[in-house]
Amino acid sequence: MKFYPRRSALPLLILWLAFSLRLYHLDFQSIWWDEGHSIFVAAQPIPQIPTLPAMDVHPPAYFILLHLWLALTGQSEFALRFLSVVFSLLTVALLYRFAHTISYSRSHPCTPAPPLPCSVASLLAALSPLYVAYAQEVRSYAMITFLALASTFTLWHILFSDRGPGTGDRRWFIAAYIILTAACLYTHYFTLFLLLFHNLAWLIWVLSQNRAARLITWIISQASILLLFVPQLFLALRQITSYSNPNLIPPSLSDFILRSWQAYTVGLTLDPQPAAWGMAAIAIIFILIISFQLIQNLPQPSNPPTFQPSNLPTLLFLLGWFLIPLTACFLILQRQPSFEPRYLILVTPALFLILGSGVGGQGSSVKCQVSGFTHHAPRTTLHASRLTLFAIFLFALHSYYTNETYFKDDSAGVADWLAVETTADDLVYVDVPHPFHYYAARGNIVAPTRYLFVDIHTAADTLTREAAGRNRLFWITWRGSDTDPRGVIPFLAQKYGQRLGQRDFRGYHVEWFSLPQAGAGFSLPADLPPVNAAFGDVLRLDGAAFGGYPPASETTPITHPAWATLHFTLLRDTDVDYKVSLRLRGEDGRLVAQVDKDLLNDRHFRTSAWPLTDPALNGAINVYTLPLAADTPPGSYRLEVVVYNAQPPFPSEGVSGVESEDGAAAVLGHITIIP
Repeated sequence: MKFYPRRSALPLLILWLAFSLRLYHLDFQSIWWDEGHSIFVAAQPIPQIPTLPAMDVHPPAYFILLHLWLALTGQSEFALRFLSVVFSLLTVALLYRFAHTISYSRSHPCTPAPPLPCSVASLLAALSPLYVAYAQEVRSYAMITFLALASTFTLWHILFSDRGPGTGDRRWFIAAYIILTAACLYTHYFTLFLLLFHNLAWLIWVLSQNRAARLITWIISQASILLLFVPQLFLALRQITSYSNPNLIPPSLSDFILRSWQAYTVGLTLDPQPAAWGMAAIAIIFILIISFQLIQNLPQPSNPPTFQPSNLPTLLFLLGWFLIPLTACFLILQRQPSFEPRYLILVTPALFLILGSGVGGQGSSVKCQVSGFTHHAPRTTLHASRLTLFAIFLFALHSYYTNETYFKDDSAGVADWLAVETTADDLVYVDVPHPFHYYAARGNIVAPTRYLFVDIHTAADTLTREAAGRNRLFWITWRGSDTDPRGVIPFLAQKYGQRLGQRDFRGYHVEWFSLPQAGAGFSLPADLPPVNAAFGDVLRLDGAAFGGYPPASETTPITHPAWATLHFTLLRDTDVDYKVSLRLRGEDGRLVAQVDKDLLNDRHFRTSAWPLTDPALNGAINVYTLPLAADTPPGSYRLEVVVYNAQPPFPSEGVSGVESEDGAAAVLGHITIIP
């Protein structure tokens, strides 16, 4: 293969562009939960990383590499994220090389590969909002994208060794494939879906010719990958098979396709309407590319015969790389739902290669003949397709940099605010472990700050012990947390103290409370006074405690709540998720206060997932706070519980009791509000 110096300028310019885009605002946004998790794991001793409890569904390669990276670069946001920048740049460069090899295999053997397919594919990767976003995160997605691309590139060389330049000895490619694919498995378990596609490609290759020799090559490669993965294999099997979250719902096919397509094209940081237009335009271009390439590979008579190698096998290879892992993943999700498009980012290089190879044609037209008719795709159409793709990606990338709606959670903002607002006499609880350990370690927050794992049965004792002698309690909740979905911490804080204020940050909600005087404790009764209120043959309310406070006085204008602690038991299996509404009504039936919550057990499962045979998880304590307006008139108020189906259109399906407007009700008793 000849070297063309002028042609090296374009890939270098694309790499510089990619590098600049990834460095821009690299440390502008806060470290968020996922990144905090990576930092926490990577900070542990290397021998302990694979078996840490925090490694619930993660293989260790990225975290070990990050551990070594931290030792070299330090822990600033810029340094932490720069590792992902490196892998993202390697992806852009290798995409150019892959596209170049594909283009060379379709060119006349005496002419160089056309530069446009190589440039379009790598330039789309450079501009991709998805690639830029994960180049600016302390996560493994940039790394797995590069490794998956490198692994699949070597596989392409093995299967199509007669199509590209500099193929060399196939044994070197087989060795590289084994090492790279094993590295993929050590980086992300969704590599299994990529391996499914790889092995289908291997199978077709084996069946095409020289079956015995090719079969041996296939078996050796897969056995070697398995052998390299043996140290992680049994731990991986336990991690993958034990993961379960009944609260997750499998995505519908349309949701899966649309969300994945949006992530892989315009990214998830673009508003819905422009995102829809961009997704549609790229889908049309994608379909046209596939159609043109399929038509071009139909038999075309020529006189005299000309050299025109078929690119159909490579096209089908790229389509399989993109579609087969997505299809397999969707099917698995119906049984074990846990999906974000980033988990399958390893299929995206195939998309960029298809788009690049399809709109990078040379000459004045793309010509093909079908049934005696000659069809032309004018060069202007190719230019228009390229410009459309670049314009869409640039617009979406601008949104990634500027649209605050989709910025990462403002963890640094919360930490800076706490450093100003709190004192050493306060107590700060956070309902997630990450990333506040990262910001608290900087020493700006003087109040004791720690993650609180909320156990409803021990929360009162924990508060009594740790809040003693403190003035205020700050409770920080993350939008993605399910640490305290029953709200036991604010329940106890308002029951025994006073709610002083609240503030919202991007991704976080902060409430703070005054604490009871020294010697006063918190209490959540373990044994509730018995109640026998049945809701059909599905649920029974078998324990309840409740009380109320007078409205705030003029000197303490804090709204005091009414409260209730309720225990429910499931009487039979159900596929309905029920909600409970606690309501306070005046004697005239006027609604004074109301709060609605999902009915959850101690694993935070909704009723459809409660195990009937497990007494610890079949019964559940839930707590409710009913804030009362300061001008609530004194008098006696009726406290009632309404149970209803959380999913319309049948709110009271499966339950019965005193009829309410939207469910079945039971009267708990009365609360007297005094002047």
